[in-house]
Amino acid sequence: MKNLKNKNVVITGGASGIGRKMALLLARRRANLAIMDIDMLRLTETKNELKPLANRIEIYECDVSQKKEIEKISHQINADFPRIDILINNAGVVTGKSFLDTSDADLVRNMEINLMAVMRMTRQFLPTMTARNSGHIVNIASAAGLIGVPGLVDYCAAKHAVVGFSDALRLEMKKLGYRGVKVTCICPSFITTGMFAGVKPPLLSPWLDPDVISKKIVQSIQRERAYLKAPLIIKLIPFFKGLPAPLLDRLVSIMRLDRTMDAFKGSKTG
Repeated sequence: MKNLKNKNVVITGGASGIGRKMALLLARRRANLAIMDIDMLRLTETKNELKPLANRIEIYECDVSQKKEIEKISHQINADFPRIDILINNAGVVTGKSFLDTSDADLVRNMEINLMAVMRMTRQFLPTMTARNSGHIVNIASAAGLIGVPGLVDYCAAKHAVVGFSDALRLEMKKLGYRGVKVTCICPSFITTGMFAGVKPPLLSPWLDPDVISKKIVQSIQRERAYLKAPLIIKLIPFFKGLPAPLLDRLVSIMRLDRTMDAFKGSKTG
């Protein structure tokens, strides 16, 4: 199992939700943290909370929907730390509207944060990882990256892309001989962080506790797993998607997945 002591870890969206909880767990394992978030107040609160635990913690205000901000802050992180061992692409947003009610601005924001930021952040830190054939890219995707959910059309599109990006990058690293560079894709169902407040989870997929799922994510990083899918039924999605489309659609209806977003009133960000 990978020892996280003295590892230098970047976390986007690390001032709230599971990002903050992962930071706490990593601090307890004596990792060095570079935490990025758009909310400077929460970043400061997080730093003050974790400072007694982490070997080192630095915070960076950054809007990951902006390419130039990503480049600027990543350059600063690379100057502040001798190397980055682990990148956790965690920042995310949810619109929670039907596709026809989703504005073009919402579509662009969704793709910039949920997808483009993942790839742009990875490009900032991957070159030094391949140069020393050591590093770990961790992408927080979603169960919505494995199956379609009405009311989450734009979100599903981005998260499906993150899953595909993670798979392709993992295979590309192996093909190019960078077997020391690991890629982990995290696909949880709904987590009680407030991001999906109002949602009624489908049958057999209860709310996930943020403390529990954060611990499982950190364990998956330590064990260098390619995937974490939770809860158990999420692991069966590839089987379900092998069914004829009419049967799959019927199963989605039986499980109430098609109605899960009907009362959505979440915070929009995570």
